[in-house]
Amino acid sequence: MPLISPHALLYASLSQEPPLRPSSRKPSQCRPISINTSSLTHANGSTLIKIGQTTAVCGVRAEILPIHEIANYRVNKNPENYIPQADHGEDSPEADAVIRNHNLLVPNLELATGCSPFHLPGSPPSQEAQSLSQRLLSLLHTSHAVRLSDLCIYNETITDLEREIPDIDASPEKKLKAFWVLYIDTVVINHDGNLFDACALAMFSALRDTLLPKAWWDIDLESVICSPEKGQAKRLRLRGCPAPLSFLVFRSNKLEEGGTSRKIEQVLCDPDAFEEGCCREQGCVIVDQDKKGRVFVLKIEKNGGGSVGRSGLRELVERAGERWKEWQQVLVKEAGSKKSEN
Repeated sequence: MPLISPHALLYASLSQEPPLRPSSRKPSQCRPISINTSSLTHANGSTLIKIGQTTAVCGVRAEILPIHEIANYRVNKNPENYIPQADHGEDSPEADAVIRNHNLLVPNLELATGCSPFHLPGSPPSQEAQSLSQRLLSLLHTSHAVRLSDLCIYNETITDLEREIPDIDASPEKKLKAFWVLYIDTVVINHDGNLFDACALAMFSALRDTLLPKAWWDIDLESVICSPEKGQAKRLRLRGCPAPLSFLVFRSNKLEEGGTSRKIEQVLCDPDAFEEGCCREQGCVIVDQDKKGRVFVLKIEKNGGGSVGRSGLRELVERAGERWKEWQQVLVKEAGSKKSEN
């Protein structure tokens, strides 16, 4: 812990030429990212992620939701004839509404005991954890990353052998019978700032790692049957993989020796826990890449002040694009290491 006030230490560091943060990083420099996918044996998909010292584990658990257990489903849509439209990169607004209205994606965040001095054992879920869970849910809906067609379970299909039997209808009507519900649980092991970026990247990485078993509706048992064969499982086909870049604005106006006043306004990307306690203005730029390879802004959040204007946001968007490329390199490297292990 510093022997002087945190604000004074951060001011002394950023008033240098060139400005450096107490962690010896440049204001726009982010901490390195490292991940380890498939780290949880009993989850459909999982990721352990580290951004600096901030560490989180995310696991995806898939459960079946039969449509007859949805109280208002028949009012909104006739389930017997509902088939999602062909997916050409973007689902229809109706399909997105199905995911949202029936809570098919359920993120949850837990700040584990000992992750920071502010989270004591036996405490109820903190306001920070609830706020982050809601932001993660909003990001899932905004990005449209998960396709509804991947979450649908239909009636049993006719096998090639049965097609040769004259009495069996070879073209049965395709009927929706159930949905997959994805519970996305993230546990923060070490809280060293910028939790949203770490948890968002862990969530999308775990979804990329998610395998859903082959499932169908058995008409005799009147229930969903899942195949135990791993080779028949299907991986989620995510639309892109958004990358967030959180930032803070440090502002100070102090008297130097000789009575002169020096004003500092510095944008700090990927803040750590020490810096988060010294700044009020904060924000986040979330970007992704479209089919043509162009990085576009998915979402911008900012509150606590007005120091960052249009030009500042433009620079942050460019830095977020660089962060997206760094994130893709991490994913490619992890995929290559997993492939070599197998």
